[in-house]
Amino acid sequence: MKFKHIWTVFKKELTDIIRDRKTLMTSILAPLILMPILLLFVGGSSEQMAREMTENITVALTTESNTPEARAFLEEKLAKQNPDIIIVDAVSDPWQAIQDKKAKLVVELDKDFEAKLASAQPIKMRVLYDRSLTRSSGAVSTLQETVNALNQAIAVERVTALGLDPQILTPVITEPENIARSGDGNLFMMMTLPMLIAMLVSIGGIPAATDLVAGEKERMTLEPLLTTRAGKMSILMGKYLTINVFSFASVLSTLAGMLLAFIIKPSSFSLGQGQLGGFALDPLALVLSLIITLLLGMTFSGVQLALSTYARSFKEGQTYLSLLTFVVMIPAYATMAVMSNEVQLYMFLIPILNTISAFKMILGGVVNYTGLFAAIASSVVYVFLTLALASWMFNKEKYMFRS
Repeated sequence: MKFKHIWTVFKKELTDIIRDRKTLMTSILAPLILMPILLLFVGGSSEQMAREMTENITVALTTESNTPEARAFLEEKLAKQNPDIIIVDAVSDPWQAIQDKKAKLVVELDKDFEAKLASAQPIKMRVLYDRSLTRSSGAVSTLQETVNALNQAIAVERVTALGLDPQILTPVITEPENIARSGDGNLFMMMTLPMLIAMLVSIGGIPAATDLVAGEKERMTLEPLLTTRAGKMSILMGKYLTINVFSFASVLSTLAGMLLAFIIKPSSFSLGQGQLGGFALDPLALVLSLIITLLLGMTFSGVQLALSTYARSFKEGQTYLSLLTFVVMIPAYATMAVMSNEVQLYMFLIPILNTISAFKMILGGVVNYTGLFAAIASSVVYVFLTLALASWMFNKEKYMFRS
């Protein structure tokens, strides 16, 4: 195995892959174009949904409850507690009014609600909504919070009228204080970005890997390549390096697309889940995490090369390598909700989980150097094992030339 031959094969394979528009589109151009569209569309939809549930809550009375006193109660008492509560005209058909967007909620009051209020008795407010519509079902909680505020205001009035201190209604006062080091947007990124990086670096080289061995078998160009002065190991390493290049090109392309979406609309980066706060990244931890990511890509490049070598044809190679996507997705999604302070040491010893754990920690402001170095050590072992597997299959004629 000579570096000169490896470099020659690498340049040849890289040139062939770049000329292949299909591989170029799936690995680089598609993520760069689709990621901003996805983030802007989904992020905008999430923001719109949140606004529909908390802003401009249109409330209508039923025809039966539509009296000047009832309307005055809603406008002067209820709406006063929340400026987003808007009282609209009464409706005869609550369901149809919600469907036609005339109101998000329809309420019905007791006929004798004024007498009950005057005698300090509870009144009933029947809230009609459509659970199948987000704008209606989500608005219920906002209205309930507003009613709770109204209850508190009326209770204060009644206690004050009795000559008592309103503070007797609140024997315990809570003062919530958020001490998290990151905002809601950071929390969302902590859940999704590590998973996305691990998945992309694991499967980003699949289009290239499928073509480099299985594709050459089908085109019958593998035998001529093996008759050149370059040895099998030089050819293997050249192909292996090419798969690695496209694995990381796919990651960089996707991250560039996310950055583009952030530049166009910053809130889209967190899919409407809040604004991003400041990240206090540990430089050494970040470098170690990038090394772990690099080793993860090298590990899966070896697996992809082995599967492509085992396949008889390009189509069979696509089948085997597509199954690898599901193998990657299972641990990635299983740890999506794991927070930085919940990462266990064993997770650093498992491929995919090690990259996810590393990035979750640094995004959460937690650093575990023992776990990071353990991840690097175990990843080096995985790289050698997968490369050894690919090398063994590459040297077996029953795999290289089976049909």
